[in-house]
Amino acid sequence: MKKILIMAAALYSSTMQLLAAPGDTISLDEKWLFRLVRNETSIPRNFESTRFNDTQWTFQTVPGVWRVPTSWLRNDYVGTYRGWIKMPPAYAGRRIFLHLGLTTASTSVYVNGVKIGQTALDRAQTEFEITSNVNIGQRNLFVFQMPHYDEGEDASNTYGKSGITSHCFIYALNNGQQQDLGPEIGKAKAGVKVASRHSFQLAEGYFDTPKVMQKDIEQMKALGFGAITYNKLSSDPEFIAYAKEQGMEVVSDPPLTSAPLIDEQGNYTMEVYNLLPDTKYNFRKEIEEGEGRADAAVHKAKPKKKESNAVLTIWDTPYSITFDKYSGLISSYSQNGVTVFSGGGTVMPNNKTTLVNLTSTKPNRNNGTKVTAVYDVAGAGQVTWVYEISNNGVLRISTKGQQDILVTLSSRLSATEYLAQDFSQDVSLLEIPEYRPRVYWMKQRDNVGNGVEVIGERPFTAVQTSKSGQLLIQHGGKDFNLRFLPVAR
Repeated sequence: MKKILIMAAALYSSTMQLLAAPGDTISLDEKWLFRLVRNETSIPRNFESTRFNDTQWTFQTVPGVWRVPTSWLRNDYVGTYRGWIKMPPAYAGRRIFLHLGLTTASTSVYVNGVKIGQTALDRAQTEFEITSNVNIGQRNLFVFQMPHYDEGEDASNTYGKSGITSHCFIYALNNGQQQDLGPEIGKAKAGVKVASRHSFQLAEGYFDTPKVMQKDIEQMKALGFGAITYNKLSSDPEFIAYAKEQGMEVVSDPPLTSAPLIDEQGNYTMEVYNLLPDTKYNFRKEIEEGEGRADAAVHKAKPKKKESNAVLTIWDTPYSITFDKYSGLISSYSQNGVTVFSGGGTVMPNNKTTLVNLTSTKPNRNNGTKVTAVYDVAGAGQVTWVYEISNNGVLRISTKGQQDILVTLSSRLSATEYLAQDFSQDVSLLEIPEYRPRVYWMKQRDNVGNGVEVIGERPFTAVQTSKSGQLLIQHGGKDFNLRFLPVAR
């Protein structure tokens, strides 16, 4: 093991004041003798003894994680570290401490054959006073042993990454000096969102490097967090220093959520979107402006209704909408010369649908036309959808029940734009992730800029399907109103 000057070590000199004089810190970041066994019953006897023969052991770097055979991943395998460290004469008459870094499971610690304690659960950084356990001026045996997972954890954990994943060292204090127990932890300022670092680091055995720390802080800031709850993961002095450099405080307040916000691939989880503030988006203004555009295209409304055994059509000069009377679904819809639905495009419950009943009112110059469809939807029973066709051609669909709505627009409307709520502001997107909550509207345009705006009465979840121009709308309410408004270049 190597001895380093603490004041010269950039990692600790500015972030962890240990009150030790230069030369008084021994780094344990080295290659240790190491033995990995498949299960607890295979642990060598007397592994902690100073007389144990470890000449056939391999090496493992600290900090670092173990490489584990694939066939062992469901076993509670056990890893054991052994290393000899000489206590310098300068440590005589002083208090001596062992600082063990982040560990992926609770770790047993032995010094010169005697068990002195065990680390806290799950990645804790733990310190032990070892003054009475070591011999000054002599070599001393240190042994660390940890299993794959802690008692009570899920035995099906297959991460396969275990180890000591941050810096370890030994230091000495003069009598009367106090251990540095970390920075003073205050309370978060009013209105500041507090994160837990556990929400950003999920996988067992990750290697907590400066790059990982910086990425976590950047993700927290991107989600609008301004402070971090002090816990095992955030207590690393290097991480605290990075956080403060980025304008984030480490506080004692509980986090806004302890749920995972990042999945194992580093993508946001759905929990992220539940943290967004209530929207201030003005749906009413957006709808009124769309209705106004439609009104401007109609000089004198004279809606008409045409019905046969196969179809029901309502139309006027700027629009036409046709229902298939066998399915009860819209088979075609055009608005100001722009085709909204055609060639298989329509709007429908997102499940197998059978028409039960279809009725319609006579077109009215004041109230437009109302078409009421009762569907038998697989898994949901009978549901009622009301199609209200204004005299300006705007289509409003009112749904009852919590069915998802599948919208498939004409392939001619190839240019897409979404407006959605982001973590700090509303954002315009040309495409949406696989699952995107808090969408306000979707606009589909043709190659000259004319098209349709699909807008709800409140934010909805948008899911892009594999089919071009198709959107799955999940609203989660007992009812939902959806409008199709004209868009002109």
